[in-house]
Amino acid sequence: MNTPVVRPIRFTDDVEAMQGFLESLGLRPQIMAEAGGWVEMVAGGGMVALHDAATSATGGKPGETRLAFEVDDVTGLAERLRDAGVDDVTVYDEAYGKVITCTDPLGETVSIDGRSDDLYGYRVVRADTPAATLRVVPVRFTDPKGPYGLWLEALGLSRVPGGDDAYVMYAAGGGEHGYVGLHQVYSDDLPIVPGPAAVHLTFATDEPLEDLAARLVAASFTDAVVVREDFGSMLRVTDADGRECQVHEAPPGDE
Repeated sequence: MNTPVVRPIRFTDDVEAMQGFLESLGLRPQIMAEAGGWVEMVAGGGMVALHDAATSATGGKPGETRLAFEVDDVTGLAERLRDAGVDDVTVYDEAYGKVITCTDPLGETVSIDGRSDDLYGYRVVRADTPAATLRVVPVRFTDPKGPYGLWLEALGLSRVPGGDDAYVMYAAGGGEHGYVGLHQVYSDDLPIVPGPAAVHLTFATDEPLEDLAARLVAASFTDAVVVREDFGSMLRVTDADGRECQVHEAPPGDE
Protein backbone atom coordinates (compact mmCIF):
# COMPACT_ATOMS: atom_id res chain seq x y z
CA MET A 1 0.00 0.00 0.00
CA ASN A 2 1.19 3.51 -0.85
CA THR A 3 1.38 4.67 2.78
CA PRO A 4 2.54 8.24 3.43
CA VAL A 5 5.24 9.14 5.90
CA VAL A 6 4.17 11.77 8.44
CA ARG A 7 6.55 14.70 7.91
CA PRO A 8 5.40 17.96 9.54
CA ILE A 9 7.29 21.12 8.61
CA ARG A 10 8.59 23.39 11.36
CA PHE A 11 9.40 26.94 10.28
CA THR A 12 12.18 28.40 12.39
CA ASP A 13 14.51 31.38 12.56
CA ASP A 14 17.33 29.11 13.76
CA VAL A 15 17.52 25.86 11.82
CA GLU A 16 20.76 24.81 13.53
CA ALA A 17 19.34 25.27 17.03
CA MET A 18 16.15 23.35 16.21
CA GLN A 19 18.23 20.61 14.63
CA GLY A 20 20.19 20.33 17.87
CA PHE A 21 16.98 20.10 19.88
CA LEU A 22 15.57 17.35 17.68
CA GLU A 23 18.86 15.46 17.82
CA SER A 24 18.62 15.58 21.62
CA LEU A 25 15.20 13.92 21.32
CA GLY A 26 16.68 11.17 19.14
CA LEU A 27 16.03 12.33 15.56
CA ARG A 28 18.87 12.42 13.04
CA PRO A 29 19.44 14.53 9.91
CA GLN A 30 18.93 12.70 6.64
CA ILE A 31 18.83 15.29 3.84
CA MET A 32 20.02 18.90 3.89
CA ALA A 33 19.84 21.69 1.33
CA GLU A 34 23.28 22.62 0.00
CA ALA A 35 22.41 26.30 0.42
CA GLY A 36 21.09 25.77 3.96
CA GLY A 37 17.63 26.53 5.24
CA TRP A 38 16.16 23.02 4.92
CA VAL A 39 16.89 19.85 6.92
CA GLU A 40 14.91 16.61 6.99
CA MET A 41 15.16 14.91 10.39
CA VAL A 42 14.18 11.26 10.64
CA ALA A 43 12.86 9.45 13.71
CA GLY A 44 12.14 5.77 14.30
CA GLY A 45 8.71 6.56 12.86
CA GLY A 46 8.03 9.65 10.80
CA MET A 47 10.12 12.73 10.05
CA VAL A 48 10.32 16.45 10.80
CA ALA A 49 11.41 18.95 8.15
CA LEU A 50 13.01 22.20 9.32
CA HIS A 51 12.50 25.21 7.06
CA ASP A 52 14.14 28.62 7.46
CA ALA A 53 11.17 30.95 8.03
CA ALA A 54 12.95 33.89 6.41
CA THR A 55 13.04 32.08 3.05
CA SER A 56 9.51 30.64 3.21
CA ALA A 57 7.56 31.39 0.03
CA THR A 58 4.28 30.64 1.81
CA GLY A 59 4.66 32.96 4.79
CA GLY A 60 5.73 30.42 7.40
CA LYS A 61 6.34 32.10 10.76
CA PRO A 62 9.09 31.16 13.24
CA GLY A 63 7.77 28.45 15.54
CA GLU A 64 4.88 27.52 13.22
CA THR A 65 4.36 23.85 12.37
CA ARG A 66 2.37 22.66 9.36
CA LEU A 67 1.08 19.19 8.69
CA ALA A 68 2.71 17.57 5.64
CA PHE A 69 3.54 14.12 4.31
CA GLU A 70 5.88 12.29 1.95
CA VAL A 71 4.85 9.42 -0.32
CA ASP A 72 6.33 7.09 -2.94
CA ASP A 73 3.56 7.19 -5.55
CA VAL A 74 2.11 10.69 -5.93
CA THR A 75 -0.17 9.81 -8.85
CA GLY A 76 -1.63 6.77 -7.10
CA LEU A 77 -2.34 8.70 -3.90
CA ALA A 78 -3.95 11.54 -5.83
CA GLU A 79 -6.32 9.06 -7.48
CA ARG A 80 -7.17 7.50 -4.12
CA LEU A 81 -7.92 10.91 -2.60
CA ARG A 82 -10.17 11.88 -5.50
CA ASP A 83 -12.00 8.53 -5.28
CA ALA A 84 -12.59 9.25 -1.57
CA GLY A 85 -14.18 12.60 -2.42
CA VAL A 86 -11.34 14.83 -1.21
CA ASP A 87 -11.66 18.27 -2.80
CA ASP A 88 -9.03 20.35 -4.56
CA VAL A 89 -6.55 17.53 -5.20
CA THR A 90 -3.83 18.99 -7.42
CA VAL A 91 -0.63 17.36 -8.67
CA TYR A 92 2.15 19.56 -9.97
CA ASP A 93 5.87 19.43 -10.61
CA GLU A 94 8.43 21.21 -8.47
CA ALA A 95 12.17 21.30 -9.08
CA TYR A 96 12.60 18.45 -6.58
CA GLY A 97 9.72 16.29 -7.86
CA LYS A 98 5.94 15.89 -7.88
CA VAL A 99 3.73 17.36 -5.14
CA ILE A 100 0.09 16.87 -4.18
CA THR A 101 -1.83 19.68 -2.55
CA CYS A 102 -5.35 19.34 -1.18
CA THR A 103 -7.61 21.05 1.31
CA ASP A 104 -8.11 19.32 4.66
CA PRO A 105 -11.40 19.47 6.64
CA LEU A 106 -10.16 22.56 8.52
CA GLY A 107 -9.69 24.46 5.27
CA GLU A 108 -5.88 24.26 5.37
CA THR A 109 -3.82 23.42 2.29
CA VAL A 110 -1.74 20.31 2.99
CA SER A 111 1.21 19.23 0.83
CA ILE A 112 2.31 15.65 0.16
CA ASP A 113 5.73 15.50 -1.48
CA GLY A 114 6.80 12.64 -3.69
CA ARG A 115 10.10 11.01 -2.78
CA SER A 116 12.72 11.85 -5.36
CA ASP A 117 15.99 10.23 -6.32
CA ASP A 118 17.14 13.55 -7.79
CA LEU A 119 19.09 15.26 -5.01
CA TYR A 120 20.22 18.24 -7.06
CA GLY A 121 20.78 21.05 -4.58
CA TYR A 122 20.57 18.68 -1.61
CA ARG A 123 22.89 16.21 0.04
CA VAL A 124 22.39 13.04 2.04
CA VAL A 125 23.77 13.17 5.56
CA ARG A 126 25.47 10.03 6.82
CA ALA A 127 24.34 10.34 10.41
CA ASP A 128 23.85 7.91 13.26
CA THR A 129 20.71 5.77 13.38
CA PRO A 130 17.77 7.61 14.96
CA ALA A 131 16.18 6.43 18.19
CA ALA A 132 14.15 3.42 17.05
CA THR A 133 11.37 3.94 19.60
CA LEU A 134 10.73 7.63 18.85
CA ARG A 135 7.63 8.47 16.78
CA VAL A 136 6.63 11.83 15.30
CA VAL A 137 3.07 12.83 16.30
CA PRO A 138 1.82 16.21 14.99
CA VAL A 139 -1.48 17.07 16.69
CA ARG A 140 -4.42 18.93 15.11
CA PHE A 141 -6.99 20.65 17.32
CA THR A 142 -10.38 19.52 16.02
CA ASP A 143 -13.27 17.26 16.96
CA PRO A 144 -11.82 13.73 17.06
CA LYS A 145 -15.23 12.41 15.99
CA GLY A 146 -15.49 14.85 13.08
CA PRO A 147 -14.49 14.53 9.41
CA TYR A 148 -10.74 14.86 9.95
CA GLY A 149 -10.35 11.16 10.74
CA LEU A 150 -11.99 10.15 7.46
CA TRP A 151 -9.65 12.50 5.62
CA LEU A 152 -6.63 10.85 7.27
CA GLU A 153 -7.99 7.43 6.33
CA ALA A 154 -8.27 8.59 2.72
CA LEU A 155 -4.56 9.43 2.91
CA GLY A 156 -3.85 5.88 4.04
CA LEU A 157 -3.60 6.24 7.82
CA SER A 158 -5.58 4.03 10.20
CA ARG A 159 -7.13 4.80 13.57
CA VAL A 160 -5.28 3.44 16.59
CA PRO A 161 -7.60 1.37 18.82
CA GLY A 162 -8.65 3.11 22.00
CA GLY A 163 -8.70 6.82 22.51
CA ASP A 164 -11.76 8.76 23.67
CA ASP A 165 -13.87 11.80 22.86
CA ALA A 166 -10.93 14.07 23.68
CA TYR A 167 -8.05 12.51 21.74
CA VAL A 168 -7.46 9.87 19.09
CA MET A 169 -4.43 8.87 17.03
CA TYR A 170 -4.07 7.76 13.43
CA ALA A 171 -1.08 5.64 12.43
CA ALA A 172 0.83 5.69 9.14
CA GLY A 173 2.20 2.25 8.34
CA GLY A 174 1.18 0.91 11.74
CA GLY A 175 3.22 3.66 13.40
CA GLU A 176 6.40 2.91 11.50
CA HIS A 177 5.75 6.05 9.43
CA GLY A 178 4.58 8.19 12.35
CA TYR A 179 1.18 9.26 13.70
CA VAL A 180 -1.26 12.17 13.56
CA GLY A 181 -3.19 13.04 16.71
CA LEU A 182 -6.61 14.70 16.82
CA HIS A 183 -7.34 16.63 20.02
CA GLN A 184 -10.55 18.33 21.03
CA VAL A 185 -10.56 22.12 21.14
CA TYR A 186 -10.40 23.17 24.78
CA SER A 187 -13.58 24.86 26.02
CA ASP A 188 -11.97 26.97 28.74
CA ASP A 189 -8.71 27.99 27.09
CA LEU A 190 -6.94 28.12 23.76
CA PRO A 191 -5.09 25.00 22.62
CA ILE A 192 -1.36 24.93 23.28
CA VAL A 193 -0.96 26.19 19.72
CA PRO A 194 -3.80 28.65 19.00
CA GLY A 195 -5.64 28.83 15.72
CA PRO A 196 -8.24 26.69 13.94
CA ALA A 197 -5.65 24.92 11.77
CA ALA A 198 -2.86 24.84 14.34
CA VAL A 199 -0.40 21.95 14.60
CA HIS A 200 1.35 21.03 17.85
CA LEU A 201 4.62 19.17 17.28
CA THR A 202 4.66 16.23 19.70
CA PHE A 203 6.32 12.82 19.88
CA ALA A 204 5.82 9.38 21.41
CA THR A 205 8.50 7.03 22.71
CA ASP A 206 9.13 3.73 24.49
CA GLU A 207 12.27 5.19 26.07
CA PRO A 208 11.87 5.90 29.80
CA LEU A 209 10.78 9.53 29.95
CA GLU A 210 13.10 10.22 32.87
CA ASP A 211 16.08 9.18 30.73
CA LEU A 212 14.97 11.45 27.92
CA ALA A 213 14.44 14.35 30.33
CA ALA A 214 17.96 13.89 31.71
CA ARG A 215 19.40 13.95 28.19
CA LEU A 216 17.53 17.14 27.34
CA VAL A 217 18.66 18.85 30.53
CA ALA A 218 22.26 17.88 29.75
CA ALA A 219 21.78 19.49 26.31
CA SER A 220 20.73 22.77 28.03
CA PHE A 221 16.97 22.30 27.67
CA THR A 222 16.75 22.66 31.40
CA ASP A 223 12.97 22.91 31.87
CA ALA A 224 12.41 19.33 30.68
CA VAL A 225 10.12 17.66 33.22
CA VAL A 226 8.07 14.47 33.38
CA VAL A 227 4.49 14.97 34.53
CA ARG A 228 1.85 12.40 35.49
CA GLU A 229 -1.68 12.86 34.22
CA ASP A 230 -4.81 10.73 34.43
CA PHE A 231 -4.25 9.60 30.85
CA GLY A 232 -0.57 8.70 31.41
CA SER A 233 2.86 10.25 31.69
CA MET A 234 4.45 12.79 29.39
CA LEU A 235 7.53 14.95 29.12
CA ARG A 236 7.20 18.70 28.67
CA VAL A 237 10.04 20.89 27.41
CA THR A 238 10.53 24.21 25.65
CA ASP A 239 12.13 23.71 22.25
CA ALA A 240 14.71 25.93 20.56
CA ASP A 241 11.93 28.07 19.03
CA GLY A 242 10.46 28.77 22.45
CA ARG A 243 7.47 26.48 21.86
CA GLU A 244 6.25 23.80 24.22
CA CYS A 245 7.04 20.30 23.01
CA GLN A 246 5.54 17.16 24.49
CA VAL A 247 6.77 13.56 24.38
CA HIS A 248 4.20 10.96 25.40
CA GLU A 249 4.43 7.29 26.17
CA ALA A 250 4.10 5.24 22.99
CA PRO A 251 0.61 3.79 22.36
CA PRO A 252 0.08 0.10 23.23
CA GLY A 253 1.21 -2.26 20.50
CA ASP A 254 3.71 0.19 18.98
CA GLU A 255 7.07 -1.50 18.37
